[in-house]
Amino acid sequence: MKDKRLGELIISAISDYGDETLAKTILWYMKNKKKMDIDEISERPEEFVAFLKDVYGPFEHFIEEMMIEKISQAYGVPKENDLVTMIKRLFENKI
Repeated sequence: MKDKRLGELIISAISDYGDETLAKTILWYMKNKKKMDIDEISERPEEFVAFLKDVYGPFEHFIEEMMIEKISQAYGVPKENDLVTMIKRLFENKI
């Protein structure tokens, strides 16, 4: 199930961690090099987190924590320990 709201939260977290230009660059890379659109994250969370690790390297956990926080607040659900679990649980329950 594609989810535009999740994509907007992800973009917001990337922008908060860097800036809007960085977010646009990362999204371009994700779409053109990894063949993944922002609204596909709910369907491909493992690939998305692997992509974040490629981009951010050892700093990936900081952006992941920010994304988990934003998702938890926006959807009103408890935080999970990792982004993959957070996304899977969110869409398992179809919140």
